[in-house]
Amino acid sequence: MQRTKSNSALLAKRNGENFERLIEMTCAYYSKMGVAYIQKTPEPMKPIKVINRAKRLFQAVYTMKAQPDFTGTLKNGKSVVFEAKHTDGTNIPFDRINDQQQEDLALHNHLGAMTFILISFNMKHFYAVPYKDWMQFKEHSGKKSVNQTDLVDYQISTEKGYLNILEGLG
Repeated sequence: MQRTKSNSALLAKRNGENFERLIEMTCAYYSKMGVAYIQKTPEPMKPIKVINRAKRLFQAVYTMKAQPDFTGTLKNGKSVVFEAKHTDGTNIPFDRINDQQQEDLALHNHLGAMTFILISFNMKHFYAVPYKDWMQFKEHSGKKSVNQTDLVDYQISTEKGYLNILEGLG
């Protein structure tokens, strides 16, 4: 039983990494097309031990809770900030967005940025949920998570191997 759990955790990790790569490829495509410049937000870390100086390997600790995963600017000058979440399951718990990420998304949203949660279910179905709608679901649904049925109005398409992450998000 332990082996199965370990294998499913490894598969989920791989799929999460694949989702992130798909987003980064999409962002590179948007940049090439002159539509937007969006980058992955680096995790704030502090090195604590050098493992191999020549190979630039070190051990580090996070210095603060994670910020939203991606930030950038659209061609019209508007900022874009979003958090990406993947699941191989049937729902995304609201607590997958930590307090710091919620605070950052709320602040950017208040200042007029395009803010949203980008969700992948099984690397087959993708959704871009505006932050304010995500918070409405969280505060008023009476549930601890959302599923694909809840998000049907936020489904985004793929084209030429890229996610249309900006469609429907004006």
